Amino acid sequence: MKALILLPIVLGGVAVIQAGMNKTIAQTVGLATASLINGGVFALCALLVFLMTYLAAGAFPEVIGFPHARGLTFKGWYLLPGLIGFLLVFFLPLVIMKTGALPVFLGVIAGQIVAGMLWDAYFEKIPIDAVRIAGAVMAFAGATLVIWKR
Repeated sequence: MKALILLPIVLGGVAVIQAGMNKTIAQTVGLATASLINGGVFALCALLVFLMTYLAAGAFPEVIGFPHARGLTFKGWYLLPGLIGFLLVFFLPLVIMKTGALPVFLGVIAGQIVAGMLWDAYFEKIPIDAVRIAGAVMAFAGATLVIWKR
């Protein structure tokens, strides 16, 4: 479980690498093609994981595997995470082309801090306190200093 705390750091680094690679792909074949390639690979991986967890449900934790007991349900808002993922894959390389990776990801981190505080407050019932607000302000200040035009 302690190693799990490192996963967000690794994923954050991988997100920079992915956006940089998508920028390079986009410069060769266009951003629409790059996002299509990403979407195809993502869909294939998601299908494989779904099939594995569906066919061998007992081998995976319930949160990962298909919940046979509950059956398949669908709500319209289930489409939003996929749309958000597409927007990230499509627009981050575009912004990196104009500004570079560091200012983009400092802005992403600042946005994640604010959204994380709001999510915790409204959905997880974890109150926003002075330390969290100070951290968000410092993240915004850091992003501003990095991208400040001299």
